[in-house]
Amino acid sequence: MKKLFFILINLTISLFCFGQKAIITLDTNAILIGEQITFKIECIDIDKTINWPLFNDTIVDGIEIISKSEIDTISNSTNDEKTYSFSQEYLITSWDSGAYYIPPIKLNDNLLTEGLLLNVMSVSTDQNSEIKDIKEPLEPEYEFKDFLPWIILLMTIILIVYLLKKYVLNKKEKVEKKIIKTIVPAHITALKELNNIEKKKLWQSGKIKQYYSGISEILRKYMEHRFKFIALELTTDEILLNMENTISREEHLELQQVLERADLAKFAKSKPNKEENKQSMELAKRFVDKTKKLENNNE
Repeated sequence: MKKLFFILINLTISLFCFGQKAIITLDTNAILIGEQITFKIECIDIDKTINWPLFNDTIVDGIEIISKSEIDTISNSTNDEKTYSFSQEYLITSWDSGAYYIPPIKLNDNLLTEGLLLNVMSVSTDQNSEIKDIKEPLEPEYEFKDFLPWIILLMTIILIVYLLKKYVLNKKEKVEKKIIKTIVPAHITALKELNNIEKKKLWQSGKIKQYYSGISEILRKYMEHRFKFIALELTTDEILLNMENTISREEHLELQQVLERADLAKFAKSKPNKEENKQSMELAKRFVDKTKKLENNNE
């Protein structure tokens, strides 16, 4: 009886995870030093939250990232459920020979990729090849285009000297005007931009992603100027960690709600309802108003 129970449990888990998979691939598992290949991460038919890996300059020590694509999100809709597929490509290389192991990447409790091995080989040289003499240096052939940059430089210097003599050295008086630059407080700018987003009625016309992208960017720019950290370059989790001991718990929870809802709308193509869309704008304005810096009028 116990054996039958465990078989049923394992069968249930297998059916629950069926179809979902995570894969990492390489164009090839052997390259020469400096050769560039593509490293790809894929998640197929995902219906749960995943922790997408964030690589900066390297995949592992010795494997450098040259460039990377945006995360490609595909919605897979069926009659029974809605799942998502994600993928991202990295252009990578290595400058030291050896074998580099890329460990499995864990995306959630049920999704784990396999590990990969990349072999980087040095350029082989023929030790028995004939040693040849160094070639004599070639005599350069000069043309007019070789002297053209120097001619242009000389004419530019002559023109600068002429203009300095005419308009600067011979000028008897120089009037300096003091330009007073008005600095607009960060909260004024943020509230103005939020009002502009609201007036465009983006979510009402179906532009949910554009609506939440605007709110998220405005809040990040506000925090960057108000609290002096690079909010535009950080993820939502990193921003919330930075703000944890800076604002009240209530303000922190409201900020978390707006930013996480914006992430879902931007990356997972979530569609919040009418009340959630209104609430997001209200919470964003309230956060700016409650955390604004009070100016000292006596300064």
